[in-house]
Amino acid sequence: MDIFLHGLETQERDAGNPRFVSTIDSGIIYITGTAPSRVTALYPANQPFVVYGYNDFPKGLGSTGTLVDGLNNVFAQAGRMSQTVICNVVEEGNDAAATLANILGSQALRTGLYGISRAQPDFNLKPKLLMAPGFTSVRPTTGVASVTLSDGGEGYTTAPDVVIARASGDTTGVGATAVCTINAAGEVDEVVITNPGYLYTAPPVITFSGGGGTGATATTSLGTVANPVASTLVQLANRYRAMAAVTGPNTTPEAAVQYRLDFDTDRLFVLDPMAKFSRNGVPVSMPAESAMLGLQARIDYEEGFWVSPSNHVLEGVLGTHRPVEHSLSDRSVESQYLNKNHVGTIVRAPSGGWKLFGNRVAKSDPLHVFWAVRRAHDVIIESIELANEPYLDKPFSKQNLVDIAETVNRGLRRWTAMGATLGGRVWLDPTLNTAESLSSGLIYVHYDGEAPAPMEHLVFVFNRNTGYYRTVFEDAAREIARSSAAAA
Repeated sequence: MDIFLHGLETQERDAGNPRFVSTIDSGIIYITGTAPSRVTALYPANQPFVVYGYNDFPKGLGSTGTLVDGLNNVFAQAGRMSQTVICNVVEEGNDAAATLANILGSQALRTGLYGISRAQPDFNLKPKLLMAPGFTSVRPTTGVASVTLSDGGEGYTTAPDVVIARASGDTTGVGATAVCTINAAGEVDEVVITNPGYLYTAPPVITFSGGGGTGATATTSLGTVANPVASTLVQLANRYRAMAAVTGPNTTPEAAVQYRLDFDTDRLFVLDPMAKFSRNGVPVSMPAESAMLGLQARIDYEEGFWVSPSNHVLEGVLGTHRPVEHSLSDRSVESQYLNKNHVGTIVRAPSGGWKLFGNRVAKSDPLHVFWAVRRAHDVIIESIELANEPYLDKPFSKQNLVDIAETVNRGLRRWTAMGATLGGRVWLDPTLNTAESLSSGLIYVHYDGEAPAPMEHLVFVFNRNTGYYRTVFEDAAREIARSSAAAA
């Protein structure tokens, strides 16, 4: 600094020292469930707590409930490094519908599934694997199946908020949400359901709020809809750059595929059917996503965050709720049918053990179908973002740009050497980085990469070669000749 001093001073500089890119912890799990026999003073409802591995299993949580089963199945997969699980326990209601409402919770109150929003501020943890085992299988027939726009209104400058409220006399409907878009004329032109909700006894009332306009009206109709817990998990996964796993209907393969078609997202893995686990020595069918996510966390720590959990043994599995015929080469068996339609399953492996079988998420775009690739890209993206936080708000300079680029390059080189990406490079695009954008504080730093897809289909080509008859014949003839000569 150009301030008068009659003496000596030392100034420290960080310029020319790119940052190390630390890989984020991709194996942190978030689970919402019930524990009716817990000590409530230790574990009050909707007060998330953290379990750090198998040896930290919470005392006083009781032995019943979906949260307890889920934790047991997660930690059955524990390897050399224990999984970290953020738990949010909710009360069991007077009936299944009330319990489901507690699981869904409230975004405003941060209850139920929305307790995830407390993970970072309360524990400085960012869960990347989400689940609510036991509450994702049903496809309700009492959700908002469609919205019909009656009048687009006028004068809207921004899309208004869509408000969905119970009809008069309906005391149970809950969970439906939607968003809308407007056209150039300032009219509402489309309403998109983001969560169908459930338990509506009459079509709910829909209104529009804000946006600067007036007059938009619409009506709703009820029908069979996507599971609201699964839908909420997808929304949370999108927000927190996480992945969710759910159990399907647990009835027939066809029903599992229909369930998967309720979604089109690369952040959801549908697993069907349930698996059998031991509860107090008795085999019981339970949702298997807890075992799957526990397995994925172990793989992250032992093999790498880019490695698929498919074709890995699920510890503690005793069987499946229904028999799942499996073959590595017969396309007609159930395991292949499910996988073809983006539903994972559990199979008795030819090599032994019960294995997770399936790589594909509930997404139709062939560029975005692999669970492992989506997760790997998430880890790379978020790790690079966090590594470059020190450069935020620094003055624009050549050195800072070079340091940012080299920070990213160092991470890409390390992940390439590890096998997490097939390559990667950084560049600055001059068409985006104009004098106007740079002077306004906006800088574009491009980089690329590509996580390795799982080798899902290996083709071995067998070629017949009748020439080997001649080879064997000639070998035999020489041996006979040597034997005859020795006898003479």
